[in-house]
Amino acid sequence: MEASKSGATPEASHARSIVFVGPDRSPYFVTESTRLPITLAKGQVLVLIEAATICGSDLHTLSGRRTIPHPCVLGHEGCGVVVASEREEVNVGERVTWGMCTSCNNCLPCSLGLQNKCSSLHKVGHTVVSTAPLFGTYSTHILCLPGTPVVPLPPALTPRLAAPINCALATMVNALSKLPPTPSPGQPGASVALVQGAGMLGMYAVALLKEAGYKKVFCVDVKWSRLGSVTKFGATPVHADQEEELIESNSVDAVFEVSGNKQVLPQGMRALRNGGTYVLVGLVHPDSHMDITAQAIILKCLTVVGVHNYTAQHLKEAVSFLNRHHESYPFDTLLGPSYPLSDFRNAVEVARSGQFFRVVINPQQ
Repeated sequence: MEASKSGATPEASHARSIVFVGPDRSPYFVTESTRLPITLAKGQVLVLIEAATICGSDLHTLSGRRTIPHPCVLGHEGCGVVVASEREEVNVGERVTWGMCTSCNNCLPCSLGLQNKCSSLHKVGHTVVSTAPLFGTYSTHILCLPGTPVVPLPPALTPRLAAPINCALATMVNALSKLPPTPSPGQPGASVALVQGAGMLGMYAVALLKEAGYKKVFCVDVKWSRLGSVTKFGATPVHADQEEELIESNSVDAVFEVSGNKQVLPQGMRALRNGGTYVLVGLVHPDSHMDITAQAIILKCLTVVGVHNYTAQHLKEAVSFLNRHHESYPFDTLLGPSYPLSDFRNAVEVARSGQFFRVVINPQQ
């Protein structure tokens, strides 16, 4: 195969991919070989994947807790090296990450800055193979569709560090963008935040909040094992059993829900001060009925906002943030062992154990 731009030729003529065939099937995934395209269509970018990470949402898909179109190539977190490109701004040989969502930039949602809700949306790891046969990260290659953001990675970011950028970190960059501007030095205002959930999203949220100037960040979780990492990122760990004792009512400027557990909402409402902001990120599943009243929101003049995925701009900001701060926080400790694509089943079982924030897949092993 010849690259669409000169400078590189892929070593293989076929890609190997993990294809999800349905949670009620046995086995629920198969390994398939797909011939790489000889030439690319305008706007396409072919990337050799160096690292992918197993996101919790993929575990939900595999267990049947989340429904997506299938068969599809699973996985959306990852990074790699461009081996062919039909975009002027994307060069062969660059190490890149890519956005989860394609967008047309012409429809109403796109015009409103909601490219992640484009009317003709396709999502990495969520698109049937008949539409996009190599559009997931549990694969040796990904073929990015036209309209998929492709962002260069700085040399300092290793594949392991960079793999989760295009889901967890970019999503939290979007979440922080929903907060009111931080007051000028010396002015009263935002200084205390609460993060509900000490998973990957929570750790990124803590680091982002600290760098945004929040003087105090609490992070609440039900698992003592996860809370052990919180202090390394500059936050105060709080077990859910001690929340009311350690976090005063009406004392928090902003709350981020990243736990996926609807039971945390009353505590977040209690902690928020008048005029505070509640950002909902993790409750993206059907079992998310909110046990709160409109009165509670109205009397405190609260802002409640939902965040799902992100735009190209958030992805660029996420790459820039990690490049600036990858030595300031122990992001590498959030990543567990690496498994070859051929050992995907064991990688999933280790990810399900919960002992690591992310398990890594190296498709080139």
